[in-house]
Amino acid sequence: MRDRDLSGWDPVTLLRGLAHGLHLAPGYVDLYAHSLWALLAAFPWLPQAAGPEAAPLRERTAQLWDGAPLSSRSRRELGRVHYVFDHNR
Repeated sequence: MRDRDLSGWDPVTLLRGLAHGLHLAPGYVDLYAHSLWALLAAFPWLPQAAGPEAAPLRERTAQLWDGAPLSSRSRRELGRVHYVFDHNR
């Protein structure tokens, strides 16, 4: 999310930024989980447009859901993100 050279904040670009940040910012998992969940709620077509970001994001959400200390809300939202990407392969 620190990359100020992004060409636009369309949903796919935002998804890429969030997916990349989820890997790099473990202290902000709650924020990223909610942001990803909200983005998918606003743009239900996004998993089909995610391209190569989908598989790593699906794997990372599963890892975090299984092992990271998450709030109940983040656990629920991250589970939903994982479900959406897992069922839209």
